[in-house]
Amino acid sequence: MRLALFLMLSFSLVKAQDLEKSFLLGKELYGFKNFPAAIETFNRVLFFDSSQTYSSEIYPLIAEAYYQNSSYAEAAAFFDLAYNISNNDTLKNSFTLKKMSAFLINKDPVFAEIEYLSLDKTKLTRSQNTDLELFEPVMNFSLGKYAEAENGFKKICKTDTLGVHKLFRKNEKVSKINPKKVKTMSRIIPGLGQLYVGDIKNGLNSFLLTAGLLTLGIRSALTNTIFDAAFATLPWLQRYYKGGYNKAEIIAEAKILEKRYKIYAQLLDKVESEKKDKS
Repeated sequence: MRLALFLMLSFSLVKAQDLEKSFLLGKELYGFKNFPAAIETFNRVLFFDSSQTYSSEIYPLIAEAYYQNSSYAEAAAFFDLAYNISNNDTLKNSFTLKKMSAFLINKDPVFAEIEYLSLDKTKLTRSQNTDLELFEPVMNFSLGKYAEAENGFKKICKTDTLGVHKLFRKNEKVSKINPKKVKTMSRIIPGLGQLYVGDIKNGLNSFLLTAGLLTLGIRSALTNTIFDAAFATLPWLQRYYKGGYNKAEIIAEAKILEKRYKIYAQLLDKVESEKKDKS
């Protein structure tokens, strides 16, 4: 009986020592910015740490490692675990802001807004308030709340509010592009919708290809019969005509995203410029 108890205690001691070594190794790898190896090591500790001795220390580290490794969904999940295990309000707010950042980078603004609504803004530190000041307009822009986003960016870019104003006026013009309208335009005149959104190449291709097939069909009808012309060219004409106006709608949607991304990038450039001016 005593021997069995001794063996159990010895095994537990060895296991604890191994976990401690693995934990220290994970921290060392993290310090060297070897994030994939640190994540693997920390996960191993979590798996064998039945008493959850290291959880409170590992969750924030592994979350940040995932974040630095551009694995934002995993980072958000571990920041959530770190939040749930913490009793410190400052840390909890820090983890919530990190989750917001991960969701915004991962293009999940709805989840970022959920975190934003759960944030206790009365207990934010000065640094956390600064982070939130940026996250709010970024989140609102991603959610399509452009009026709120404009106010937020103007609050940050105090030295260039006019530049922010101009960018949001550009964004209003982008919002007026209607993909359904573009599709209808290309139904009326092949290629017109593409030309309207600035896609000259695809617009001309659609127009010339459809016009060429139509001309070929007419010539075939004049030299042969209408039936022969329809049999030879109508399937191709229908295919390219339909493909053209359907593609026009897709191109319009892509152009909206492209133009909006450029505006968003320019807004972030203004934020960076503002930070440099202050420093």
